[in-house]
Amino acid sequence: MNILIELFTSPSCPHCPRAKAMAENVVRQLPGTLLIERDVTKPDNQRVAAEYGIRGVPTMVINRKHMITGVPASEQELISAIRRTG
Repeated sequence: MNILIELFTSPSCPHCPRAKAMAENVVRQLPGTLLIERDVTKPDNQRVAAEYGIRGVPTMVINRKHMITGVPASEQELISAIRRTG
């Protein structure tokens, strides 16, 4: 399974560390999954966020097509979203 999770974060976001920890745990559980964290305060990442239409953080984009805004309720919810998208 080749899965790409792009996690859009901001250093000032109080929820982003929890989303990042959850995404990192899920990546360890699902072989072939890659996590890229994109800090939206950096110009290159602002451009990518604008292309996706992201308006808030944390936001996860799975395989460039499925978007989850906010922190998923559980790792299992994130895994389910990944499997639906994969």
